[in-house]
Amino acid sequence: MSDDEREAPKVENVAHGPVGIQAEVVHDSTVYVTYSDTAPDQKYRVGVRFLDDGVPASARLLIGEAIAHGYETAEVRFHWLLAMFSKRSLRDLTAQEQDQLELASRNLDRYGDDLWKQALAAVFSLLEDLRDGDCSVALKQLRELPNRQRDKILRHLDLVITGAGKESLWTETRDMAERLRCSGDRLERVWAYFEPSPAGARARPPVEDRTAPGDHLRSWAWTVLTVTALGYLGWVAVRHAPLMVVACAVAAVGAYVGISNWMEWRYRSERLAAKERDFIGRGSEQSGDAGFARKVSSDFAHYFAKYLPDGVSREQWRAITAGISKTLRDEVVEIYREERVSAEKVKWLVRHLASDVRTRYVKGTLFEHRATYRVRAATKAWCTTGFLLGGAAVAWLGFTAVTAEPWFAALAILIAAPAGRMAAVSWYWTFSETRRAVEDGEEHERRLGARRAAYDAWKYKVESTRPSESEMESWLTYDRTVLLEKALRHYGLAWRDIITHAFLSSPARSYKRARVRYGPWRYSKYDVRLFLITHDGVREVATELDFEHAELGGQERTNFRFDAVSSVHVVQSSVLGCKLELTLFNGPSRNIKVVDADLRGEEAAEDDETAEKPAETSIDSAGFAHTLHILEGIAAEGKNWIRTADSDAR
Repeated sequence: MSDDEREAPKVENVAHGPVGIQAEVVHDSTVYVTYSDTAPDQKYRVGVRFLDDGVPASARLLIGEAIAHGYETAEVRFHWLLAMFSKRSLRDLTAQEQDQLELASRNLDRYGDDLWKQALAAVFSLLEDLRDGDCSVALKQLRELPNRQRDKILRHLDLVITGAGKESLWTETRDMAERLRCSGDRLERVWAYFEPSPAGARARPPVEDRTAPGDHLRSWAWTVLTVTALGYLGWVAVRHAPLMVVACAVAAVGAYVGISNWMEWRYRSERLAAKERDFIGRGSEQSGDAGFARKVSSDFAHYFAKYLPDGVSREQWRAITAGISKTLRDEVVEIYREERVSAEKVKWLVRHLASDVRTRYVKGTLFEHRATYRVRAATKAWCTTGFLLGGAAVAWLGFTAVTAEPWFAALAILIAAPAGRMAAVSWYWTFSETRRAVEDGEEHERRLGARRAAYDAWKYKVESTRPSESEMESWLTYDRTVLLEKALRHYGLAWRDIITHAFLSSPARSYKRARVRYGPWRYSKYDVRLFLITHDGVREVATELDFEHAELGGQERTNFRFDAVSSVHVVQSSVLGCKLELTLFNGPSRNIKVVDADLRGEEAAEDDETAEKPAETSIDSAGFAHTLHILEGIAAEGKNWIRTADSDAR
């Protein structure tokens, strides 16, 4: 992806300062949509999609509903089991869920023999062996499974498999994460996830033909009056001197040639002046929404500076395009200001317009209107000649007529002069306005067609490039695995030293965010926190993850004893989002924003998704429940918490 199409965000320190949203997008999608009458098999498929996309709570609910309505196979139960443990440990299960696991393990024989039953048996065997402390047999069964089933188990039972079991699998887990974290052209595609669906192509509509039926009537009326007056002069002159018929013919031809070429001359001059105003800017800027207009102005400045023709300096290009840039900017603000359209949604149009101006400049067609509406020398010559000959002939006729009939001829001249002027002006108005409307309409269709083509191309590019929810979740999982490996290496810890661990992925200091309808918020930059629970205490590692570029920033490490945790407090609201407040006895409280507030406003009412749903889904996706369970247990029990935790880890 070139810099013309996207730019790298600036990486900032994550430990301090407020969270700032650079942009937010809600993609319309039906991948998570279910209704009360949705068939059980469809609920199961949507549940698996939630599971693959990192939202296990929703997966548990939907797969459980499918099972409750009789849709149960080894495959269904296998995914139900994965959803039960995804982003959770054995300690996180309720008593009811443990009873459900026990019942499911006893009913294993009811399923037909296939790979899913084999995988299901391997998971139950693993859970049993983890309690006994020796999982070598279960791990052997696990390794014998096909990649599809084995990879799912390793991913979703990450917090269940600990200690020696984790140690034996860690090398391949780590290697897979390092190998696949940039797979699927991640670095060239993630930007599209945070790209909003573009606003449709528009162009300022042309001014319609402003002539009215009365205009033509007035033109003919003035023309008839003029011809009548001049005809009377000619009749009197010819009656007095028959040779004046030549003057009449010259006057008629001269008037037609002069007036027709004058109309063409004037029309071209006015159209040229109007087109030139596009290149010097037309009046004051359109204001529109202040924030929208300001952002559009910034985008125009950015892209006109970026799309620079070869051999033209930035200062020269700014001087050449200052007017046309302002004209186009005002048009964009005007045609989109009546609807709630964000500047991000019209950035594609700004980019297209800037690119089009550069292309036309390179081709030499940027100022083609100067050639199109240039008044030809022949037009000027014919106009001048026609008026001179016609004027001379009319003057001769007038003089002859006045000599013959002074009073009536003089009256005819007084009528013909203003009537002729009004006739010429009136005919010019109808001629020029009709012609202008036709040309503006044709130009509007050409411009709109080009913009529609650019819109279709950009929309296709974004939609074909945008990663799936499953890909986004997999890449985030691989990033966290790489961070975990770095932390283990730094502390010199082996998995036998780890009782349990927890991740908390929250929005960084400055970020873009996006999600599909009913899905979790995903961020362009994360504040990733890792809690390693060992016999000696808690080791916390925090870093900023630039998700778009798969880059982990510097680490901030904090170590504290179990008895150093004073309290853990959660604040959740539609205004503040969800915050975790961790207080230590020997230090200040730390506020960790888990999920930012839902800022969709009126968009939330456009579908049946409640305002709370995005936050709930995002909290689940962030692994918050498991982290909170650990920290609350440490805060409540101190070092005593380690006894039960150590028992579960064995």
